[in-house]
Amino acid sequence: MLFARELGIAAALGLLAQAAPAPIERRSVSTALLDKMELFSQYSAAAYCSSNINSASTALSCSTDNCPLVVSAAPTVLDEFNETAEFGDTAGFIAVDATNKAIIVSFRGSHDLSNWIANIDFGLTDASSICSGCEIHSGFWKAWETVASTITAKIEAALTSHADYELVFTGHSLGAALAAVAATVLRNDGYTVDLYNFGQPRIGNLALADYITNQNKGSNYRVTHEDDIVPKLPPKLLGYHHFSPEYWITSDSGVTVTTSDITEVVGVDSKSGNDGTLLDSVSAHRYYFGYISKCS
Repeated sequence: MLFARELGIAAALGLLAQAAPAPIERRSVSTALLDKMELFSQYSAAAYCSSNINSASTALSCSTDNCPLVVSAAPTVLDEFNETAEFGDTAGFIAVDATNKAIIVSFRGSHDLSNWIANIDFGLTDASSICSGCEIHSGFWKAWETVASTITAKIEAALTSHADYELVFTGHSLGAALAAVAATVLRNDGYTVDLYNFGQPRIGNLALADYITNQNKGSNYRVTHEDDIVPKLPPKLLGYHHFSPEYWITSDSGVTVTTSDITEVVGVDSKSGNDGTLLDSVSAHRYYFGYISKCS
């Protein structure tokens, strides 16, 4: 009952805080992009499986069989991380995928989704080290800091051996937020990072959203699904905003996603995608090309 009431309050705050939308451009996606989104959604799914986080294995697998594209690519795990932070554990892995010529950093989402959603409204903290006037969710920032130096060193070593590989950060839910923070920082450090994230909450203020939108070292693929509640949080009333573009999946959970089911919505704080939906769904949050958190 408490969780339901908190979701209702969060939704009401979000509606009260709607700002005038920026100009929006809607475009369909290509088959090639759809395939990449599905692949990296499965890398995000793999981060939920304990066998890929707390093991000495250099192979990835999903006990729930929801990452077949990852398994068939046979990537090599370079590192696994699992550090306790104030705002949930920072866990995931770094893998080299020779089949798709990519180095992937995948961050795990929260294992306790309801509790995590109920406590998502941490305050903003100064992020002037990223950009002038920027503020960032203090919990996400502290969580990233627990693994920042380790991940950066591993990436640098991997790129030395695979200089022609694409560097990809990915994650779902909390993992998506951490992937977005990490990608932003690494781009500032000179790395080209493509970001594929799923069901990401807002991570910072308007200055940060504008800054990430305009970064030119890699592409942003912020994927949402129907009326997923998590991308609507924390609410704009608390000073949070979303970067652009958004890739909004409009098909139901359990349905195979096609190119016609995804719309690219361009514009910071767009209401032409997920944020314009009237309802708030937790079940929509769990389904991105498959039941993404099934391993948890």
